[in-house]
Formats: sequence, structure tokens, C-alpha cells
Amino acid sequence: MKKLTLYFTSDVHGYVYPTDYRDQDKKPQGFLCMMEQFKKDGNTLIVDGGDTIQGSPFTTFLSRGALPKNPLAEVMNRAGYDYITLGNHDFNYGYEYLKSYLNYLDAKCLCTNVEDTLNQLPIQKDAIHTLENGLKVGLIGISTEFIPVWEKKENLTHFIVSSTLESIRPSFEALQCEVDLMVGIYHGGLEYDLETDKKLSDSMENLAYAICEAFDFDVLLTGHQHIPLANKEICGTHLVQTPQYGTQFAQVEIRVEDSGEVAIQSELIPTELQYNEKLYNELMPIESSLQTWLDEPVGFLDMPLIPTDHLDMALHGSPLANFINQVQLERSGADIACTSFANSVKGFNQEVTVRDIVSTYIFPNTLSVLEVTGSILKEALENTASYFHLEEDTLSISDKFLKPKVSHYNYDYFAPLHYTLDLTKPVGERVVAMTLHGKEVALEDTLTLAMNNYRYSGVGGYNMYPRCKVVQEILVEMPEIIIDYFMQHKHVTVDPTTYITIQK
Repeated sequence: MKKLTLYFTSDVHGYVYPTDYRDQDKKPQGFLCMMEQFKKDGNTLIVDGGDTIQGSPFTTFLSRGALPKNPLAEVMNRAGYDYITLGNHDFNYGYEYLKSYLNYLDAKCLCTNVEDTLNQLPIQKDAIHTLENGLKVGLIGISTEFIPVWEKKENLTHFIVSSTLESIRPSFEALQCEVDLMVGIYHGGLEYDLETDKKLSDSMENLAYAICEAFDFDVLLTGHQHIPLANKEICGTHLVQTPQYGTQFAQVEIRVEDSGEVAIQSELIPTELQYNEKLYNELMPIESSLQTWLDEPVGFLDMPLIPTDHLDMALHGSPLANFINQVQLERSGADIACTSFANSVKGFNQEVTVRDIVSTYIFPNTLSVLEVTGSILKEALENTASYFHLEEDTLSISDKFLKPKVSHYNYDYFAPLHYTLDLTKPVGERVVAMTLHGKEVALEDTLTLAMNNYRYSGVGGYNMYPRCKVVQEILVEMPEIIIDYFMQHKHVTVDPTTYITIQK
């Protein structure tokens, strides 16, 4: 009998230190804490599922300078990672930034469906790893094929991203007869509800179920959706997934009997507040500079912009959303702007710091300005209106925005458009009024609409937007646009208008 222990992390999003950066308190999360809980020997593999080098104030700060060697590579090396795959957000800062990570990484990067046309990055499709006990493990890495849908074209100039399922087959067929175990590392999630088997999405973004149906992996390590999953099985394949930001990691115990029978158990381990002090101190010059930068005040508001819960804001509007739209409108000159909130939002005090901004708008989205008709606008609002579920006078959030993963960021707030939603009507017929500057918006009217480039990609049910003409692209990331706004307006009066009216 032979054993393999797998430690799996995914979607850590650059959280290295034990903090969420909303304040300077220590919290049990991040690479420095997780690595202290890994117990590695010759029969252990440590694997990461991507979205590693973007998504935290730490990585935002790193991206502002040109570093030949990304500190995330040193963190992963010291933690003892053996294999990684690439997530969609690992491309957010472009080719050279990804190169500064991969070229200094001891772990092998496996990704069957990402090709580097310059051949400068150490990306391979698969690997065979022989453990100390003689067990042969085949590993295949795959990313979501939706990367080109979301990513800025200039960041993918030297990459070809191909079909998930088609890319797996050659590697799988080459490895399966050579190894004792097959492990897939997939930066993607589930397209079905595991409890009900109900299909949740027809897109190719998340294909874990299809992978398990098509290929006989022993274990499929998944990510992207941030759903805590352990000890799940699809078509005989053991499945795990971790939440984001390094708050938990997966431990998978595999036992292979001499007969060839395989037994697998997995669990999610909560990250503890104990950290690698040596690396903590070595990286402290970066962390100290980051903390100083985060606490720099950039401007002042006439009121604090503290978010309430997502359903309350969706129903009654949000001054915080108004402010972001205010910024987008000034920068773009568009007639209307729309914005959304991340699942977790910090908000702004009256004295606004960089910390407030990068903790509230956490993604490096740029701005797109589209030419839309009133008909397109209504179609988009109908999708936003599907956020609400009304049953016997009880209002809640639709499963569409909660399953297979929580996606409050697909609910949009518009300004200065006034709009009325009648929630007693069926989904698709809820928009009963749209007015702009006191005038009704007709379906044939033409307007300009500013939004982030993620929304322009059409994901989240907004497939009407890619059909529209692009009037302008503002290739500056939104956190920087908000900082620039405060540079021009030190004292800001927030738009207090409630633009949405709900009937129920």
C-alpha cells in the first residue's frame, strides 16, 4: 500500500501576509500562514490552482513598479510548491509581469490550453511525478477557456488560449497508462449544482462536471468559483475546491492498495494565525511601504460611504455606487454609467485613503464606453432585475446570483438614469420605466453607457453588450481613475439621489 498527501490552494489572489488590508490587524489567511501548516515529505505534493498574482493590495502595490523577480515566486518556493496552473487573473498585469513570476518559480507550471507564442515562459502541459514510495502520479493543468473573454487584448498578445476539453485529451491519453494516479488541476468550477444535478450555466467558463464525465481523473482540484468543496465525487472522480484569499486549503489523502484499489478522503483546513516569521521579516520592507501607501489620504467626502448588505443596496440604491458612477461619468463623458460591487466591499470614510479605494474596488478593470439603444438598456436592466426573487411577499436574492457561486458583482447600479422595476411581474418584464434628465428613454433612443471592461465582455447574463459599438476605451485601471478623481477634487460632494424605484 502506498500513500499520497496533496495540499491544494487556489484563488489566494496575492494575499501573502496575515491581513485583509481593511485595517492592520492580523487575520488567519494568506500564504505565510498556510505554509506553516503544510507537512511535506517525499510522498507529499503541494499544488496551487491559479489566480495567485493579482487581487490584493499587496499585488496592486507590486504591479506599480517593474520588478525582475516577483516576490510571489519566492513565497511559493519557500512554501515548497511542486505544481501550479494559471488562473484568468494571472494575466491581468500582462506578459512581463507573469514572466517575473513564472521564470523564478521552482514549481512546474502545467496548463494544457495556454500557449506562450514567444516560448519564454516555462509552461508545460502535464507531468509525471514519482513519489519516494514509488507511486507514479500524472498531473494535468487546465485553465478556464474564458480568459480571452475577460482579458484586455494587449495582455494576451503573446498567448493562445484553447478549448478546455479538447486540450486535455492528448495529455490524458499519453499519461494514463504510465501512472498509478491521475490528478487534474483545473482553474474552473462547476456548471451543475452537485446537490440537485441542475445545470446552472451553458457557458464554457466552468466545465468541471464535463471534465469528470469525459476523463477518468482520480482527483480533480478545482478553483475559480471560490466554493468550499471537499469529499465530493462526480462520475467516480474525487473533487475539491477552496474559498478565496487563503482562508482555507484542501488536504487530500490518497491510498493506493497493492491491488490497485484507490481510496481518497479530503477536507478543508482552516488557516491558523501562525506564520513563517523568517519570510515575514524578509518581505517586511515591501509590506511596510505598502502599508504607508495605503494610509495616504487622497481626498474628502461630504459623507461616509459605508455599504449595507447587498440586498438592501440593490433595493434602495447606494451612495457608494453613485460615487463610482460619478467618477466614471466625469472620466468618460458618457450619458449614463453603471457599476457593481464585489462580494465583499469595504467602503469609504469621509477621509478617503488609498486603502479604502483598493479594498473597495479590488479588480484592475478599465473603462469601456458603448453606444446603446433604449432597447439594449432595457435588456440589461431586465438582467439586473433578475437579482430579486419574490415569493409570497418575501423578497430574497435569486439563486442565479448565488449558485454555483455567489456573484453579487453581476448586479449593476445605474446613474443618472432613473428606472422603475415591478417585481410582481415575471423576470424579463420587470422594467416599467426609464427616464434620463426628466425625459422618458424610448427604445429607439441612442445613448452612451460607461462600464468596466469585465461587464462589456458580456458575462453575468449581459450578452447584449458585446453587440454594441465601442465609442471609447479608457485603458486606465479603475482604482487609479478613482485616485485621479480625488487629485482633481479634494473635497467631493456625493450624489445622494436614489435612481431605482421598486414596486412589489
